[in-house]
Amino acid sequence: MGKGLSMRWALLIIFGIVAILNAGGATAAPAIEAYGQLPALDLVRLSPSGNRIAFVAVDGETRKLFIRKVGGDAMMVETVGTAKIRDIEWAGEDYAIVLGTVTLKVGDGLVDKWSRSSREEIPLILIVDIAQGKVTPMFDHDRLEMYMGEAIPLGARLIDGRWYEFIYTYNTRMGYCIYRVDLQTGAYTRLGDYEGTSYDYLIGPNGEVVARGRYDEDTHTWNLFVGGKGRQAVVQQKSELNLISLEGQGRSPGTAIVEETGEIKDTVSEYSIAEKSVPTALFEGLDVDQLLRDPQSHLLVGAELSRGQGVVILDANVQRRFDAVRRAFPGLQVKLISFASGFGKLVIFTDGGDDPGTYWLVDMTTGHAQDLMAAYPSIDAKDVGPTRMFSYNASDGMALEGVLTLPPGSQGKDMPLVVIPHGGPIDVYDWLGFDYWAQAFASRGYAVFQPNYRGSGGYGAPLRQAGFGQWGKKMLTDMSDGVQALAAAHIVDPKRVCIVGASYGGYAAQASVTILNGFYRCAASVSGISDVGATMSYEGGDSATSGGRYSQKKFGASFPGASSNADISPLRHADTADAPILLVHGKDDTRVPFVHSVSMNAALQKAGKTVSFVPLEGEDHFWSHEATRVKILQETVGFVEKYNPVH
Repeated sequence: MGKGLSMRWALLIIFGIVAILNAGGATAAPAIEAYGQLPALDLVRLSPSGNRIAFVAVDGETRKLFIRKVGGDAMMVETVGTAKIRDIEWAGEDYAIVLGTVTLKVGDGLVDKWSRSSREEIPLILIVDIAQGKVTPMFDHDRLEMYMGEAIPLGARLIDGRWYEFIYTYNTRMGYCIYRVDLQTGAYTRLGDYEGTSYDYLIGPNGEVVARGRYDEDTHTWNLFVGGKGRQAVVQQKSELNLISLEGQGRSPGTAIVEETGEIKDTVSEYSIAEKSVPTALFEGLDVDQLLRDPQSHLLVGAELSRGQGVVILDANVQRRFDAVRRAFPGLQVKLISFASGFGKLVIFTDGGDDPGTYWLVDMTTGHAQDLMAAYPSIDAKDVGPTRMFSYNASDGMALEGVLTLPPGSQGKDMPLVVIPHGGPIDVYDWLGFDYWAQAFASRGYAVFQPNYRGSGGYGAPLRQAGFGQWGKKMLTDMSDGVQALAAAHIVDPKRVCIVGASYGGYAAQASVTILNGFYRCAASVSGISDVGATMSYEGGDSATSGGRYSQKKFGASFPGASSNADISPLRHADTADAPILLVHGKDDTRVPFVHSVSMNAALQKAGKTVSFVPLEGEDHFWSHEATRVKILQETVGFVEKYNPVH
């Protein structure tokens, strides 16, 4: 697997009894830096045949793309440096498409300090030609012209013996376009101009647009149209918030999958794209995280469910074999990472229990698994704190739960606590498994609680809907109610609690000591929002569009300057802060602009409050660089240890 990446090939008989033996080791906890390291192995993807495997290996700030034969030698090793690789897709056996981003300056100074800065996160797509042994950037010579927005891959197709990738993106001269890219030469052609209000296109086997989904802002109707042009709609659905999307082919050619995030329930429906027909409901009563498609035919073959509920595979025989795989790892979370056409081979990822994360290559025909590599090889099994779900009721009676992590070997009695609310906040959730931020705190002797407050995903529409309009209100008390429930169970000491979070979680940390008060000894915010009105304006909450209506519903305000937004903005309540606050923010953050923390720091200083501010040079919203990831852990853990010591 290359220098420094020797595989541990271990045979595991999956369909029988499995014993997992963990070696002992030193008693000292790993250094904080061990938790801040980027995963040693990431984005592991099997080719459609299952005979080749692609992955990114990380050594510090150096990332390398590996293409190798399964069970054989490396075919390609390419250094991709510090580029932010987000995903890898295969086009047949001889091409891989690497999807990433880079941060570029697009102007001088701040365009609008509360919304758009002079830096943009620009998509970067690489064509990996395995036969030729070369890597070529897609659209490289005029990337700025074409990439002032997202680039959406629509999938690769084999047409007349050549592979083409289809990309939906924005061209500053021509607007939204679909491009067909020849993977052998890199040449591309524009298929046509398309409406900028939709990213929903379905590419047929011959490279034609066979269906498209479009939302009509005037009638508040989502439509599924046949072909690339024309107005023949086979589906018409009312949706005030435009929460409907075309999600590729169905179970057979000539069908399409339409997903709707509803107020009462979420649905996955299969439609014929030839004519209007009665839809077939799929995965009813299940919380679907993502759909699974055969990598060769692109047809729907199953779905991965939320909250570790497993995988639903439409082929009953394959389902039975996959269930046996899951049973081979008792007490661990098992996530399906990649699979070959027909599920002959799989890559799975296990974590939780005492496993900090391990990739496995599974041969479904023989029932054997090969241990590829640990995600965090410097963290031993004995250093992983146990996790479990903790259930409680909010003050208004709503049933909630969250992930509770205890220090390794702890009895969990009257412990100091760190609350880490997830970001999002709508439709995101925390679940069992190895969370490096939580484990870093647990390694230092803290219990950690990650509450799935109202608005969280994975629990169906009712809990998600309950979060709308509750940003600085019941979402916050859901977190403090969890603290009180843990204290009532004598797991934590309610007088020794801090709150730490990123993005919305950073907002919650700030708000919990400025708006809520009385529960926390300190608060650490990473890339956190301080001004809700500015965020609502950034999201288009002042426009008469579906996105604007969604923003208004989310914040519970009719326009950005509403007094209710000021009421829930930490920036407007800096003078009421009742605990020390740490602000950490990346200067290249294009999701939550850096100015949120700059302004909050100034307001807290003016109010005479205890505040520390740590700017991160060259870092975005997603902690993409190992050095800054380590820095964030050092700063947040050190801050909590200072104001909420374990002893």
